[in-house]
Amino acid sequence: MKKLCSVLMVAVMSLSSAILPAFNASAASISNSSYPEALKYSIWFYDANKCGKDVAVDNVFSWRSACHTTDGSDIGIDLTGGFHDCGDHIKFGITNGYAASILGWSLYEFKAGFDASGTTNKMLSTLKYFTDYIMNCRESSTKYYYHVGDPSDHEYWGPPEAQTGSRTIKRYMGSGQGAADVCGLYSGALSLMYLNYKDIDPTYANKCLTAAKELYALGKNNPGVGNADGFYTSSDWKDDMAWAAMWLYVIEKNNSYLNDANSWLPSPATNWTMCWNDMKLAVAAVGASATGDSKYKDALTSSMTFWKNGVSTSNGGLKILDSWGTLRYTSAQCMLSLVYYKLYKDESAKSFAKSQIDYILGDNPANMSYIIGFGSNYPKHPHHRAASGYVGWDNWKSPAKNVLTGALVGGPDNSDRYTDETDKFTCTEVGIDYNAGLVGAMAGMVQFYCDIPQYTNPPVTPTPTNPSIKYGDINNDGEVNAIDFAALRQYLLGIPTSNLNLTAADVNLDGETDSLDFGIMRRFLLGMLGSLPYRG
Repeated sequence: MKKLCSVLMVAVMSLSSAILPAFNASAASISNSSYPEALKYSIWFYDANKCGKDVAVDNVFSWRSACHTTDGSDIGIDLTGGFHDCGDHIKFGITNGYAASILGWSLYEFKAGFDASGTTNKMLSTLKYFTDYIMNCRESSTKYYYHVGDPSDHEYWGPPEAQTGSRTIKRYMGSGQGAADVCGLYSGALSLMYLNYKDIDPTYANKCLTAAKELYALGKNNPGVGNADGFYTSSDWKDDMAWAAMWLYVIEKNNSYLNDANSWLPSPATNWTMCWNDMKLAVAAVGASATGDSKYKDALTSSMTFWKNGVSTSNGGLKILDSWGTLRYTSAQCMLSLVYYKLYKDESAKSFAKSQIDYILGDNPANMSYIIGFGSNYPKHPHHRAASGYVGWDNWKSPAKNVLTGALVGGPDNSDRYTDETDKFTCTEVGIDYNAGLVGAMAGMVQFYCDIPQYTNPPVTPTPTNPSIKYGDINNDGEVNAIDFAALRQYLLGIPTSNLNLTAADVNLDGETDSLDFGIMRRFLLGMLGSLPYRG
């Protein structure tokens, strides 16, 4: 088994290196062909922040595996799964809900961009990890958990796999426990999963919609904002519930949802942008498309004017709304700008997004990419425990052992200076909320700037088990072993290989042979799964 594990790890490392080609990010090289690669990487980042028993499944990072596998066991509830917040390991409802919402909206809004770049399946896999967790945290129709982790988490520096023991703080939404902000974001995320998944797996999609309605009712009956120990303090819950209402209106065209949204958010205008604490402009964008009401367009137009003329600009051309995590706001506004372009064909909005995205990718005074792993010059000291790879504080400021591919760092200051030091949180922190708007913006850039075929992935229809097939026996030698694993790796890398049984390689029975099957094969050979096929 030790020898087999060694072979498997070499194979995984080989695959990782093969799918991380070098790219020279400089002002001259930011061409339209850069956007699909940046989109792919920005989705990959979420694999680094997965939590729970199934972290290694469909994960591009060989240095991540199962962690925090007992979350909720002390209270008799399985609260495993979901995503760590930033470089820490707390699971905050507000950022899980925001990221799941914006990522789901990105796929809904810019599906052609995902399809054209070949990232649709990976995006769906990531979204399902979010929605599985949200629904897994349901104790009853009137009680959902949303927070797992203690403030003392920040006193620990090391990979999540090495952080053992019970996490004592868990919080729920329910009677007397108002967290309507999280309810709204969770509901919106689940409604979007229904829309994105209904042609793939109607049963799962309808399960998401049922949960979306439960959470919506829960938020209406228990107003107030959630408790995140001061790390995230919502200004209000009404914009989040309006977000949930708007998506339920899109699905069912029931005016009661629209009336609720108008009651909670009579005016969506704001001089900020979309973020975990402000969903007004996101509501406006969906409302503009769904209703045509001029107040929504006016709010979006006002925001575009503010960002072009009212937000401070660095000498290098970066729009800076706030000094902490600058690029999370800029990338979120880029996504909104591309939605605005899609709605109203305003070329200036599309050009604005391009100027800011190109800056992020390397068209800046430092000739530096602020997406880790993209290009040859990118941050090496992200504030991220898993990527760091060190246990204990002695080496915590050292360059990360692992490349946190796809992570958007906070970014430079208003003088275009970036301080690449682990403890400079305003610059080097990363987060699941940071990357959410970036994914949407990159998908929009692919959709509107890339001259590539716009194909549509066919709906995946799970295939029945064929008793005559030995699943996993890809080379038809009667055994399932590392030779089959290596053969699958070669196939996925595009290396010509003959006499492969691709039907046997479809070990999750989804009708395709892809990275999901690769991850399941890895788990099976490591003894983590009892048998094949494995539907998940």
